[in-house]
Amino acid sequence: MYIISIHYKKAPLEIRSLFAFSASQQQELLCRCKENGDMAHSVILSTCNRTELYTQFPEEDADLNGEEEAKYAQCRWEQMEEMLCEAKGIPMELCRKYGKCYSGEGALRHLFRVACGVDSMVLGEDEILGQVKAAWYLAMEEKCTDFALNTIFKSAVTCSKKIKTDTGLSKTSVSVATLAAGRILHFIKERDLQDARVMIIGITGATGSTVMKNIYGQRGISITGTSRRHGLDGQTIGMEGVEIIPYEKRYECMGNCDVIVSATGSPHYTVTCQEWLRARELAERERKVPREVLWIDLSVPADIDKNVADYGILYQMDYFEQVARNNNEKKQQAKESAALLIEEHLDTLKKELFFHQILPEIPKRKEAAEKLRFEQILYRVRDEVSYEEMKGFFSALWKVLEGEEL
Repeated sequence: MYIISIHYKKAPLEIRSLFAFSASQQQELLCRCKENGDMAHSVILSTCNRTELYTQFPEEDADLNGEEEAKYAQCRWEQMEEMLCEAKGIPMELCRKYGKCYSGEGALRHLFRVACGVDSMVLGEDEILGQVKAAWYLAMEEKCTDFALNTIFKSAVTCSKKIKTDTGLSKTSVSVATLAAGRILHFIKERDLQDARVMIIGITGATGSTVMKNIYGQRGISITGTSRRHGLDGQTIGMEGVEIIPYEKRYECMGNCDVIVSATGSPHYTVTCQEWLRARELAERERKVPREVLWIDLSVPADIDKNVADYGILYQMDYFEQVARNNNEKKQQAKESAALLIEEHLDTLKKELFFHQILPEIPKRKEAAEKLRFEQILYRVRDEVSYEEMKGFFSALWKVLEGEEL
């Protein structure tokens, strides 16, 4: 498997915004990959902190030597870069400057680290596993996966669940959405707001709903959320008392809000400074409006026009990156335990992929083996492999013959 990754460790927010794919754009990219042929088996993951393309190329590269393998890998990465950049209309130089490439075992390990939250901005956060699964399921729906890719992603998901239950990585994790909720509560308490109005644009999405759940039920806070799905209300989403309005009516309720959060993943601004000022002016005629507004933008590309910062406080994803980095220092022991589990699951995955690869050869090899005595086979193994390989072979063989588990 090969990976091209544009992620928060190397690419700043404005670059990640360029490479962000909406749900419909992800589908379009998968269609392009199918048409390409060589890239027919691909998965695209796009979150606030990373965009990654995973591709399982045909297996004609199985017997390449070191130099040939390096050239082959470079050729494959260039194909993937071209695919990503053409889909977004971005110069390939940006992908080469800010992207990171993985192949083989390194690619498998990277996916495992991403899925379990070890590679996240917020170490151990839970949302990423759902995002990885959603990306994989979309690729399956679009018929863009094969046995190998499905096995790889299934193993990554299984490993992530094991890490969640066996280590303290997720127990102490704080997601970006949770950090944002903490900022909201601090802002309200610090200013002693008795009737704080909070609007969450994209309240039914994974991030928006997490913010809502973390502030819901707090005394003196009323929550209004927007959704593009009509007919929803607080009871429908399990949060009675939360007002749900159509997305297109957001400005009608925004003018007198103390806190405005946006987490939609929209390719365009959900809040422009000009429209908000107009909404604020209308609200002033009817009621008192906040002197200072807290803006929280949890989207890449940005949802909120940065000019609103002239009228309050604006926090974007890069701010939460720094907060998360400080929190991550407290979780190093759990991270080490997670790394050991990743290696165990990687070993199991590699054996399964290798065994699947040699399955077609078994009938032919069985026929050849039946013509030789058992001792002849053992002597040939001795003559053909290294000392360490021979020790491993005989150790495994004795276990099988003794009826023990490998």
